[in-house]
Amino acid sequence: MFKKGEVDAQSCQHEQPRVKEEVEGTLRRLQVLKSRISELRIHCEELRRMTSETKRNGLLCSECGEAIEPGQEIIVKGSDETEKRQYHKECFRLLWV
Repeated sequence: MFKKGEVDAQSCQHEQPRVKEEVEGTLRRLQVLKSRISELRIHCEELRRMTSETKRNGLLCSECGEAIEPGQEIIVKGSDETEKRQYHKECFRLLWV
C-alpha cells in the first residue's frame, strides 16, 4: 500500500500541468483586459478633449451633435426650467416640418 505522503506527491505531480495551464490562461486573459483598459482610457481622454473643446467653442445641437455658431441657435426650455435643448435653426426647422 501507499503511504499518505506518497499519494499526495503523486497527485500533485499529475495536477501540476493542469494548474500551470490554468495560470497561463488566466495571465492571457489578464493581458487582454489590460489592453482593453488602455484602449478605453485613450477613448475617454479623446472624449474629454472633445468635451473641453466644445465647451470653449459654444453650444452643441441636441439633434445632430455638432457645434452651433453664435446667433444660429434655438434654445428650447423644458417645463421644469432645468432641461434645456439647443438646436441649429435648420435642425429645429426639420423637426417641425
